[in-house]
Amino acid sequence: MLFGNTTCMKALQFTLLVGLMLLQPLASFGQRYGDEDEAPLIPQEDFDELLMWMVDGKYEKVLYKAIRYTEDDDTKKEPVPYVFMSMAFFKISESSDEELLEKYSKALKDALKYASKFVKKDKEKEYISEYVDYFNDLRRATMNQAEIYVDDEKFTKAKSYYKYMWTLDAEDPGAWLMYGSVLWKAKAVRDAQESWNTAEQLLIEYGGKGLEEVQQDLLKYAVIYTAEMLADEGNLTDARKWIEATDALFGTDREVQAVLRSL
Repeated sequence: MLFGNTTCMKALQFTLLVGLMLLQPLASFGQRYGDEDEAPLIPQEDFDELLMWMVDGKYEKVLYKAIRYTEDDDTKKEPVPYVFMSMAFFKISESSDEELLEKYSKALKDALKYASKFVKKDKEKEYISEYVDYFNDLRRATMNQAEIYVDDEKFTKAKSYYKYMWTLDAEDPGAWLMYGSVLWKAKAVRDAQESWNTAEQLLIEYGGKGLEEVQQDLLKYAVIYTAEMLADEGNLTDARKWIEATDALFGTDREVQAVLRSL
């Protein structure tokens, strides 16, 4: 076998992923300024350095350098440094280095915070399409962490993660649905209804089309969780409504249909 262990394979995969994911946006960043006589606000070599540090796993160096650009008045409106911050925090959150994890105990939340800022700064959506794979990895980790809090009935903590998920994509029905459900469990009834209304409108308008795989997984989890929660409260009508609203996606899904039959 060419690569003898899983660690080596993962390292290689990450190196290739970062390279493919970042090289194009960096080129685009330089092109934004068009005029050869106009120097870019952030030198290309600085982005090249950040890229190399990501590949080498020097995530703290990435943080120290990128954050300067997010705080400087001349460059804080540029989107790309925020996604570097997010990716560095995300890789730290996945680290097995206990000292590093202790130092950055909120690394996943910080990754979400900077990813959200990146989305806001990228108003014209010039770069977001280049980071689809990264955002899906971030969504998956966020969904997993939120589910842990839901299972432990720590709904206030779960709420913040689902909020970040619809902040990353305001047209994510599963994020809105679960955000509403944890608000409901936290007795924030009015806010829950508003969130559910948003989810319902998105499903009516788009029918779940165009969702990434992880977003579909979240929507399935949200539909099952919400339907079972409402059924336990005796509200079978609304429980069925949510399953029927996603029939286009889950009409043949055994797990979802089993829940429907049990109502």
